[in-house]
Amino acid sequence: MQIRHYMKQFFCTTIFLLLGILSFSQNKQNDLPEKRWMNVAYGSFPSSIMDIALPANRDEHTPFVIIIHAGGWVLGDKIWGARTQDTLLAHGIASANMNYRFADDGQVHWQQMLEDVDSVLDYCISHADEWHTRKNNFIMNGESAGAHLALLYGYTTPKKIAAIVSECGPTNLTDTAVLNYYAKNDTALLHDVKKMVGADYPPGGSPGPEYAAASPVFHVKNLPTLFFHGTSDQLVPYTQATDLENELKRKGYIYKFVPMPGANHDLGLNVLESRTFIYREFVEWVWKYGK
Repeated sequence: MQIRHYMKQFFCTTIFLLLGILSFSQNKQNDLPEKRWMNVAYGSFPSSIMDIALPANRDEHTPFVIIIHAGGWVLGDKIWGARTQDTLLAHGIASANMNYRFADDGQVHWQQMLEDVDSVLDYCISHADEWHTRKNNFIMNGESAGAHLALLYGYTTPKKIAAIVSECGPTNLTDTAVLNYYAKNDTALLHDVKKMVGADYPPGGSPGPEYAAASPVFHVKNLPTLFFHGTSDQLVPYTQATDLENELKRKGYIYKFVPMPGANHDLGLNVLESRTFIYREFVEWVWKYGK
């Protein structure tokens, strides 16, 4: 009986110690400080830099968002995504806010821009063990041209993407009404579209197959997609959002379309009430589908 008592005591003590070690190990792993790095080089081009923001107490289940800035595919900077990155960090969400190569008349078109996005994911994956972050199920985000790239990358990459959040992004570059509108009212923007696509468009003509290839609406897959669009957007017409909605609805895919009544291309993000609403929807979507 005494031997049994000591054996029982030994096993109880051993289990207690093991549980304590396990608990200490978990607490030690999750007791991570917030980390931020600016201008991290993810590739060999001058534009291949990004800002990294990692929340405290993160692990492989912490959502990780890739932020792609606006700028008509030909200008802009990751500083434009800083407010989004700060908001995500405040809600316990990791992110990489990236710069990328701009479209030109030579060798850089949407394919090369998506290569930059892919390089960012590769860098984040390769540092996942060091950062205590995930290696897949990233969330793509962008505004305007950045939203176009986020949608196009998410729908076409073989990598495992968890969700997409798009803000006023172009989705259907085969829409001749939009292209002809640019030809009449904004020839500079039409030229930027042609740079990004890598093919000419004669006003009044028919866009070549390159325009469909560069259009997210023709590549949709069942990735939970949240997208915002101003009903009075004069730069990227509201119909671009309804085209995406119609295709996602037709295929029965998960999505949420949030029209912003009366908003122009800025979505009202410079108004506190609208910005608070958009970021609340954004964060809820990421936590719902980006775990």
